[in-house]
Amino acid sequence: MRIFFSFLALLFFTLPAFAQNADAQSYDELMKRSRRARTTSIIMVSTGPVIAAGGIGTLIYGLVQKEMGDEDPIFDSNGNFIGYETKKHNTEIVVGAAAALVGLGVAISSIAFSNKADDLRREARKVKLKTSTDRIKIPGFQNSYATGTTQYKLSLVIPIGR
Repeated sequence: MRIFFSFLALLFFTLPAFAQNADAQSYDELMKRSRRARTTSIIMVSTGPVIAAGGIGTLIYGLVQKEMGDEDPIFDSNGNFIGYETKKHNTEIVVGAAAALVGLGVAISSIAFSNKADDLRREARKVKLKTSTDRIKIPGFQNSYATGTTQYKLSLVIPIGR
């Protein structure tokens, strides 16, 4: 019996310590953050492939134009033909490759936001055990109040989906 009471007393004093969470947030706030993260994820997964496709198109354009060898005739100041000037199209190739990489990076980084949204939603729907303290006043002699006492509350919060 002594072991049972010792265990019960230990449980009584340690349970509020575990139940207190310094950054406990409400269900509504966590669900709002989850929706924001989900929206960010959807935007990123939608725009990433568009950016990548534009980059690949620009890259292909630069490679094709470089291969075709656009040549402009060059004349000297007297109007005599000197030769042909070829454009290199390196700018299109570099910009296209960079845009393709950025687009892929944006699409892949949307996974982190999607995971964060799931974690926040799961956290919001968890059962929580909360503790709080209130000061209550006890009526005393001649309608005056005593200094008061502290009342500890233990609440079990079960969110019902909205």
